[in-house]
Amino acid sequence: MYFSVIVTAYNVEAYLRCCVDSILAQTFEDFELILVDDGSPDNCPAICDAYGKRDGRVKVIHQENRGVTAARKAGLKVAAGRYVAFVDGDDRIKPEFLKRGYEKIEETEAEMVTFSCTHEYERGKNTEIVHEPAKEGLYQKREMQETIYPSLLMNEEMKHMLYYISGRFIYRPLAEKHFLSVKEEISLGEDMLGVVPVYLESKKVYLCREPLNIYRIRERSGAHGFRMESCGQVNMALEELKKLKESSWDLPEDFDMQILRYGAYMCFTLMIHAVNDGQLCRIGEIRQAMKRPLLRECIAKARFKGISPKAEITYFLLKRNLFLVAYLFLLFCKKIKGIWK
Repeated sequence: MYFSVIVTAYNVEAYLRCCVDSILAQTFEDFELILVDDGSPDNCPAICDAYGKRDGRVKVIHQENRGVTAARKAGLKVAAGRYVAFVDGDDRIKPEFLKRGYEKIEETEAEMVTFSCTHEYERGKNTEIVHEPAKEGLYQKREMQETIYPSLLMNEEMKHMLYYISGRFIYRPLAEKHFLSVKEEISLGEDMLGVVPVYLESKKVYLCREPLNIYRIRERSGAHGFRMESCGQVNMALEELKKLKESSWDLPEDFDMQILRYGAYMCFTLMIHAVNDGQLCRIGEIRQAMKRPLLRECIAKARFKGISPKAEITYFLLKRNLFLVAYLFLLFCKKIKGIWK
């Protein structure tokens, strides 16, 4: 078995068939598809079972709802493929995804092959292709240290390697080692906590600019909507990143600063989500949630250069605990952008 494709499903009934059909229609046939129903309350369990009965390549796992990290682990534990790929139940892949992955792996023997992705926004049905901030090609350890590591978490220009677990193939022993160790209670930043150690341990990775993964942006999804507990999630992710400093890997020289930048960037992102979801009435709670010492350290000490005026002003306000002003400023930016469009 060459590939194991793992799909997690929770409340994605409207999208799951499209996702599964895109995988079963692959032009490369040596793969298994593992569908993990994470205790979904909608029709996802029945959809998974229907595909399992219809196609011998499909394995189905049902479990009580424990979150996306636990669901991915459940799929990974039964995976038999040489390489694994993860696809969210509301996303889909192009027909040549597995074939192109196979070709690049056989050509380069890379432990990880990653492809660009297309962001598909529900509102307005517009799309955007997102690439890694590095050129296409094969990167061995020295090239990774020179080109990839400076942007592994976040560089000074707020650019970073894509955190998604989707759109990439990972050598299964590495995936098992690093993704099975991610804490199940972490549901924001869980992709990054698995992908970063894979970069650090891999001897060779290949970056491809073909956008073969289609990533659906749903404004109210866990990754893109605002949740008050997200501040705690970011805090846990930062604590896990700090533990990487105890490893024997050669870390980026500025890894401490990259951690600070990542934390500050996530706080900035959460403020944007709060504005988009109209959470002005909860600004006091947001201020309190972001007073966690680790988050405050990131906001206070992160250093950026050449970032947008919007981000720069927002950081200036957050550093001075002017959360209400920061919220109103971001709301003003949003309204101006809407008028300009």
